[in-house]
Amino acid sequence: MLCWCRSGKGFWLSLGLPLSAGVLFAANKAWIFVGIILVIIPAFDAFLGRGAPLQRAEVEHTTERQVPCWFALCWAMALAIAAHKSITAAPLEFIGLVVACGALSATAMAHLHELGHRSGSLWQAISDIAFTVAGYPHYRFSHNLHHAHLGDPSFGSTAPMGTSSWKHAGRSYLLALRASANFRSYEDLAIPRAVLRNILIALLLVAVPFGLHAWQMAIFFLGYALVSVFIVETVGYMQHYGLDNHSARNAIHSWDVDFWLSNCLLVNNGNHGVHHEQGESPYSRLTPTSATLPGGYFQMLWLSLVPPLWFSVMDRRVEVLTKRRRRQLVAIHDQFCRDLGEVA
Repeated sequence: MLCWCRSGKGFWLSLGLPLSAGVLFAANKAWIFVGIILVIIPAFDAFLGRGAPLQRAEVEHTTERQVPCWFALCWAMALAIAAHKSITAAPLEFIGLVVACGALSATAMAHLHELGHRSGSLWQAISDIAFTVAGYPHYRFSHNLHHAHLGDPSFGSTAPMGTSSWKHAGRSYLLALRASANFRSYEDLAIPRAVLRNILIALLLVAVPFGLHAWQMAIFFLGYALVSVFIVETVGYMQHYGLDNHSARNAIHSWDVDFWLSNCLLVNNGNHGVHHEQGESPYSRLTPTSATLPGGYFQMLWLSLVPPLWFSVMDRRVEVLTKRRRRQLVAIHDQFCRDLGEVA
């Protein structure tokens, strides 16, 4: 394990998620995958602790280019297996497939996000279709708007202090969707045709199964997309909680995660601060630069589901950042006044 912690090979561990999911779905054991995501991985994330999956020069190019591609392919295959199983699944197993595929799709979003940041129309088209299947037809566009309006809650993601994850998730999704479909959000005052295309594809994913009398598959898509959206928006909530641009803490726009397993499975999505500054940099080159959460994403997900516990842990951290930022502003102001006095 030590040698993996000191190389980029740890990123390949993420493929274990869609591969194990596909096997378990085929064996009608979807609930086991739910347990892996919600219990086993958080426990291992805490046990392995903090650390960065570093890159060696000889594996850097291979890792950064191939892992998200293979993950997306394996994820699509696992979804296909689950969709087929959903047609004849018993109610309890059907619910397990919905929850499991929602959780798997939420982890896939980190890999698809990496593909969406790559240049070239082919990568953008592939990521758009994949985002749509994961429940986010507008994601690439709303994410770019998020980068352009960091800390602005009206574009989703950012949650003012005191907002619960339950209140934030649906609100953030709808705000991001509205911004993506608003021509005023774009410099050329025109909604990209890809936004409308992706929304149409999402509607067809529901309408076609209903038209073919495969209503179970339509409900399956709606169900796992809902779970995926909730988890993804909750991760965005964790990343940006309390860091809105209407406060003295607006020098920092995100919370980083420096837990080794979280960053391996989610391809350094935890290094969110530097990603805001260097949006086109490959995930393998991102390093933690911002204030950090006290746990990995898989652990903090549980905390975010209980608002009183979340507030008790995170509000203090936000207040510390606020005081630190105010001291920095006062120091900058004092230094400016001294420099101005010397010039005068």
